[in-house]
Amino acid sequence: MEKVIDTTTGRFQGTETANGVKFLGVKFGHPRRFQRAVPYRAKKKLSFATRYGTQPMQEAALDNDYNDIKFGEDCLNLDLSTPNPNGKFPIVIEFYGGGFLHGGTLRKVMPWLDNNQVIHVVPNYRLGLFGWANVDGGDTNVGLSDQILAIEWVIDNADKFGGDVDDITLIGHSAGGKSIAALMASNSTVLDKVKKVVLFSGSLQTIRDKKTADIVLQRFCEKNKVTSKDLFNLTDDGLLLAQNKCTGKHLARNWFGPIVDEDLISDNWKDVLIDRQKRTGFKTLVEAGSNELIELDKFSIDELKDTVLTDLFGENSKIILGQLPDDYSKDELLKLVGEAMYTYPADRTAQLLKDNGEVYGNYSNVIDGRHGGNVKYLATKNSDLPIDQRKNQKFYLQLIMDFIINGKPYNDNLKYEWPLFDDNQLVMKLDPDDISSVSMISHQWIKDLPWQTYKL
Repeated sequence: MEKVIDTTTGRFQGTETANGVKFLGVKFGHPRRFQRAVPYRAKKKLSFATRYGTQPMQEAALDNDYNDIKFGEDCLNLDLSTPNPNGKFPIVIEFYGGGFLHGGTLRKVMPWLDNNQVIHVVPNYRLGLFGWANVDGGDTNVGLSDQILAIEWVIDNADKFGGDVDDITLIGHSAGGKSIAALMASNSTVLDKVKKVVLFSGSLQTIRDKKTADIVLQRFCEKNKVTSKDLFNLTDDGLLLAQNKCTGKHLARNWFGPIVDEDLISDNWKDVLIDRQKRTGFKTLVEAGSNELIELDKFSIDELKDTVLTDLFGENSKIILGQLPDDYSKDELLKLVGEAMYTYPADRTAQLLKDNGEVYGNYSNVIDGRHGGNVKYLATKNSDLPIDQRKNQKFYLQLIMDFIINGKPYNDNLKYEWPLFDDNQLVMKLDPDDISSVSMISHQWIKDLPWQTYKL
């Protein structure tokens, strides 16, 4: 099987695997500090795409456990697996999660995509201050533009690795799902090529106004006693240390994200999204868990109320606390916080899109309904699951792949038809050992929460 591909950014040799050919660390962009990246300049010589490329700067860069992995700002590379470079397969581009602070191609959370007849692409994008800060003299939405550049690379080179440029799916978990939702609501025309999106525990909740982004940056500068201009001159490690000094023990997973800049993202982004849906007919599968933030049970109720909520929602924490009874329990608070953070935004995304295109909802109870539970469920080796869950996992994976490959989560061999999300608000409920349909129409969601869940 052919293991060498000639692309717009160079000639790369991959590795043959049991499922096809794998390419690691393929360069697609050249980053500049606080500036949108430009396409990587192709090298004439052959490059061996057999080792992970440079990973985005993040806390793990300071960890001695990663001595054989390089971290740096020059991280715009991607990993790609193809069943056959000479074929024509659906393309799936996965954007990783990690609260816009962590993540990279090093840790694959959806390895099952490599085992199916699709092209699986995972690009790196810049994180934290490197990719999502609104710095004076810099560009806005740098991380988002990294993601757009990666999509453009895939489109420009699809025929080189056996991809069908007319069959592109974006899939993401947590910050990856939030990124995809923002991309589809952006002004970038390249997103018109996308046919399907899969949003796991992340949807339309992270787009924020410039005021919030400015206050976040001010917080970092004041903590480190520097100006925003000083940030340009720090080394990669220096900027990361400045970031870590501020985030510290905070739950900073909402501090960064796409910004309304009237360039990539306009204030009328919902109208832009609906117009794209009407124009292109893209289909959506959106999922969230039943108890997304059960992991925060380690905090006391006072810590949750006084610190964690402010970290996660900013001024909106008052809205959440205002909807709890006077004698609320920690379990009630955790349930509401998880819904406000992930489950309600997923429902609201489905509500926004249901009238102009096909939308499929997924309410997950696996792994206690916690954040990323369905992704972990899918990634677990089938034989490692309890016997009563193995068949159900195969069914769920088959339905997800049917949506990716055929545009509908339906299979003649399964005695289940995933309902469209419409006025009846039917979703697929995923339990560890069963799949069923339930209506969310009578669910009591949080009230008066803005689309921008983190606001300062």
